[in-house]
Amino acid sequence: MSPLKKYKPVLRPRTFAFQMLAAMLTVSLVPLLLLTIFAGKTVTSQLNHFNSMNTALTEKNYISMYEANIDGQVRAIDTELRLVEDAVLLSKSLAESIFSVKHNADSEVPIEFAYDTVKQRFTEKNSSGEGVISVRSNNPDNYPSPEQALDLAKAKALFPLFKSETSRKPNIVSIYYIHPHDGSFFYPEYTGTAKRDPNIPIYALTSYRFYSDALNVRPNINRVAWTKPYFDITPRGWMFTATTPVYDENRVLRGVVAADVTIERFVDNVLDTRFGDENGYALLLDRDHELIAAQQHGMEEIQGLQLATLFSNETVDSYRSLKINGEQKLVFSRSIPTTNWILGYIIPEHKLLEPIHNATEKLSAQTRDELVLQLSLLGIVAFCLCVTLAFYLRSKVSRPVNLLTGAFAEMGEGQFSTALNDTRTLEFNQLLRSFNRMSSKIRELMEQQNEHNVQLEHKVEQRTEELREINTELEMRVNELMRIEHWRKELLMNISHDLKTPITLIRGYIDAITDGTIPPADTGIYLKRIYEDIQTINQFVRNLNELSLLETRQLSAEFNRLDAVEFFDTAATKWDVYTRLAKRPFSVARPQPSMPLIVNGDKHLIGRVIDNLIDNALKYSDADCPIVFALEHTGEAVIFRVIDAGAGIPEDALPFIFNSFYRVDKSRNSSIPGSGLGLSIAKEIADIHGGELTVMTNEAHGSGCIFSLSLPLQQPAVPALTSTTHST
Repeated sequence: MSPLKKYKPVLRPRTFAFQMLAAMLTVSLVPLLLLTIFAGKTVTSQLNHFNSMNTALTEKNYISMYEANIDGQVRAIDTELRLVEDAVLLSKSLAESIFSVKHNADSEVPIEFAYDTVKQRFTEKNSSGEGVISVRSNNPDNYPSPEQALDLAKAKALFPLFKSETSRKPNIVSIYYIHPHDGSFFYPEYTGTAKRDPNIPIYALTSYRFYSDALNVRPNINRVAWTKPYFDITPRGWMFTATTPVYDENRVLRGVVAADVTIERFVDNVLDTRFGDENGYALLLDRDHELIAAQQHGMEEIQGLQLATLFSNETVDSYRSLKINGEQKLVFSRSIPTTNWILGYIIPEHKLLEPIHNATEKLSAQTRDELVLQLSLLGIVAFCLCVTLAFYLRSKVSRPVNLLTGAFAEMGEGQFSTALNDTRTLEFNQLLRSFNRMSSKIRELMEQQNEHNVQLEHKVEQRTEELREINTELEMRVNELMRIEHWRKELLMNISHDLKTPITLIRGYIDAITDGTIPPADTGIYLKRIYEDIQTINQFVRNLNELSLLETRQLSAEFNRLDAVEFFDTAATKWDVYTRLAKRPFSVARPQPSMPLIVNGDKHLIGRVIDNLIDNALKYSDADCPIVFALEHTGEAVIFRVIDAGAGIPEDALPFIFNSFYRVDKSRNSSIPGSGLGLSIAKEIADIHGGELTVMTNEAHGSGCIFSLSLPLQQPAVPALTSTTHST
């Protein structure tokens, strides 16, 4: 027989459930016993660590809640300021409607004034009590002008709005209108005791910040300017003002509307109402970190603080923990959107966090005692449950593990459609649902990846097109800059060229007189020529300066009601006398209107345009060529025409005739004097009056030009059919 081989049994692998049962029975008993013994020390150390972390987190959350509360207060203060702005902007809109041309009527008459010797001001005579009209003056004989009286009378229409806004918005103590030439209409009138120094003079209203700050707001901009705090002249003490200008449809300044907010009332209505904690105090700073308002109980400490450093632009919209006057304090700061002012709040750190520390320590002690007792009982109960639980889990673990094994195998093969079933165990159900969500998410992400690739290609094409458009726009801007540079060089060349000739002549005359070339007997003649050339230079400089003032609207016009027919007759008479002496043919033609033709304008500036046009017609036409000065009107405008039969202007030069320094004679050496600025000045004057200055060829005569100045009628008239004409 062959020797018997030694038998070696083959060990079969144990199931996961069996291994888990054996491991839990082995390792659970010893840790539970040790847990019971060392529970006190472990729980104490861990609880202390948890308490410190919980306290820090609670403090952070509490400060976040406090910051959210500060943000809410900022929004509330911003709302209060916006209510004031809304009142001012509503008053601006109503005032601009009142001062518009369409709103004017012949029935409106200026108010009558009476002088108050006590308050040294003119007030409305027989006032109805609906607002106060005031024009301050130390001289009772300095009676307000009719224009000022008429504008202040119109401003009384603001009374219902002023009364409504001051009654509905408690922060507004006064709302008013200020005339550009001084004087005001305001509501309500201050009736309290005087707080201001009577020795300090009161200047014109237009010299104060509540008027000048409003002029920083450009026409057609619906915005309000806020002044810095100032001591009021009413006197109501310290305050700040929301102010905005009023323009008519011609962009002419008609005054300012503003609303005053006293700092004392603002503190009472806003700061003291919304910040009632006596341990902390709130303050309000302007954009330059100057104090606007503060709660009274914090003023003593605020006076010793460097506010610009404490609330710098880098620390706005945050909070800091700082040591102030030897005490650790929390400093909150926020920017108010409407005015960019800064709201600050300072509170001692221990006052803010003291309730948190007390509550945390109390909760920690209670939790420590309860945990020690509970762990002791838990150790006993857990020992019993561990054995039972190990056997129970053995039967519950096998099924979900097998499901997951099969599902992962399918996922490895690229199949994501498998959905695992319910195991009737919450934890495993959550695990299986998480697996299902993961499988679905992977499938969704793969689909999204394909979509994103398509979208990326589309965005690349879109960005390429945008870059192409940006390059096109850059080329246009470069061309515009080159055009402006060409215009600048041409302007300097024209100025140099116009000054070169008279200066050269003056220099030549002086050199000739100095070296004796000109006999002493003829010196007076050449000195007169030098004087004439100097006058030419002076006139050129004046024209250039006036054109600059007109183009930048720094030269203001005095608008008045003008009778166009009367103005036309006056100008015609003046030039009729001149042409008779010069023996030049001159004729006048005007209609016989059934009603007055009224325009709103400056008669001196309009007269200058007419004089320039007639003078040009005389200069650029022969002595026997007729000059016609005509007046026409349509239903909406009145037209002054100057018609000549001179050499005329080439068609290609007509579009440029009103440009500065432009002359048809390109050599600029014409025997006819002129700087090329007259028509440019006339064009700017026409634009200021809302009118139009045009030129066309005199086709009826075959030569010459027709210059037409069109001005809008203040009261449209029906065109007349009859006219009168006379000539010289």
